[in-house]
Amino acid sequence: MINHNTDHLKTNKQFMLGNGLLAFAVFIIVALFFYLSFREQGKKEERRYAESYAISLVKGFTGSDMQVLVNDSVLYNGAVQSEPLTFSITRFAENSSVIIVDNATEQMAVFELSGQGGVYNFERKDGEVEQMP
Repeated sequence: MINHNTDHLKTNKQFMLGNGLLAFAVFIIVALFFYLSFREQGKKEERRYAESYAISLVKGFTGSDMQVLVNDSVLYNGAVQSEPLTFSITRFAENSSVIIVDNATEQMAVFELSGQGGVYNFERKDGEVEQMP
């Protein structure tokens, strides 16, 4: 007499063993993926630039409440007491812009900065900020 019940249990046991091995393989692949992606993040290093910028508010700013930013970094925020008001900053990004904001009127002027650094002088005429040649 053949016991069909043991054949059925043997098939279920093989099926469960196969599923367990498949789940273990998926777990190993996910763990390997996380390991490789975190390892790559650690290798990223911050790029350093040698260039520097000199930014000067030369004429027309005295007594005004101004804000000067390079990209999203605030260099100055307050009333300009005397001119010229000069800032020196080392380049820290691939592309940079200087943003000059009149806090009273919320008028904003944006100027691109070159990748080679340099001196940038600004004056204000009739409420408009202009870059001097």
